[in-house]
Amino acid sequence: MELRQTLRESPAVAVIFSSTLVAVMGVSLISPALPTVQMAWDISESEASLLLSAFTLPGIFLTIPIGLVADRIGRKPILIPSLVVFGFSGSSIIFISDFTLILALRAIQGAAGSAVVMLTVTLLGDLYTGEQRRMLIGTNAAILAIGAAGYPLLGGALASIAWSAPFACFFLAVFVAISGIPLLEEPDWDENESNSTIREFLTGSTPMTPFAVLYLAIFGIFFILYGAQLTAVPFLLANEFELSSSGIGVLLGIPAVVMGLTAMQGNRVLRLLTSFQSIALGFVSYGIGLAIVAVADSIYVVAGALLLFGLGQGLAEPITDTALTERAPDEFRGSIMSIRTSIIRLGTTVGPPLTVGAATVFGYRQTLLFSGLGIVIFGLIWFTTQRLLTPTPMP
Repeated sequence: MELRQTLRESPAVAVIFSSTLVAVMGVSLISPALPTVQMAWDISESEASLLLSAFTLPGIFLTIPIGLVADRIGRKPILIPSLVVFGFSGSSIIFISDFTLILALRAIQGAAGSAVVMLTVTLLGDLYTGEQRRMLIGTNAAILAIGAAGYPLLGGALASIAWSAPFACFFLAVFVAISGIPLLEEPDWDENESNSTIREFLTGSTPMTPFAVLYLAIFGIFFILYGAQLTAVPFLLANEFELSSSGIGVLLGIPAVVMGLTAMQGNRVLRLLTSFQSIALGFVSYGIGLAIVAVADSIYVVAGALLLFGLGQGLAEPITDTALTERAPDEFRGSIMSIRTSIIRLGTTVGPPLTVGAATVFGYRQTLLFSGLGIVIFGLIWFTTQRLLTPTPMP
């Protein structure tokens, strides 16, 4: 009821959510198409995987400068062009006959996509406050989860028609941009605040420790998500349980659904726990899930463990966004959230190769087991230790 009322009163929310929904296409829609791309272009698996790396790498380096510019000139002048670039660079791939040029377009699309992901959460922090802000950030995370669960199915179905068919979907971003021109609100700007520099924030009186811990948590969340859940677990399911790609896809949809449902309850969670305690419990849940997958001898036990993955993701990911937006001064929120997005891209880029490298040496079960136990210990220590962060419950 509250969400419907917000959508009626503020159409900008629909634009923000739509932007999130198209931005998450960048990886999840294309991943199932990689085998088809490999066969169509007669290239190796590692070359086909560059379609994902080319998309994620630019965000590591370019998101922070984009955030600094957004703090100077505003959110809308960056978001609308980014959606247009995202849509045209992605959809134009269907007309390209040079794989190197395709990778270049994916890099451009990835840079634009990073800007979109960063600015959607930033705008929710700018335009809304209190419980409404927390509800909207949780809903935004749920939308991400819906995309992560649904797009692989759509991408796989379209790739069965043609390797390039999934890329046509990216043009939807252009329609979102067009609707955003009249509907998207620009936050009120104080001219003096907009001329402030990030150095003033870093050297000011605001404690930096909570920000550093939140950034570390964000890196851990996405390192685990992409390294363990989306890379190691599928290989384990294929090798140990001889599951097909479609079967793996169905199982990997479980945590995405649970994450979305949990994220929607962020307001209630923050009435019982501090943001840092919720994130810590998220890591505990994730670690237990990893450890169970590592020792499971039944596919049903794996499915139960994946429920814990989703619970951990829902307790941790949206709460880090909420904590960052609520601690960020208005004039620096774009920069602070751009660092978040850059760290997300770093975690998603380095997580898979490092996890697979460890599994090559120790095996997937051992890697998941020791990683899971380590994460549980880390989460429990964090939950019980409050000396550095001294958080207070959110009202």
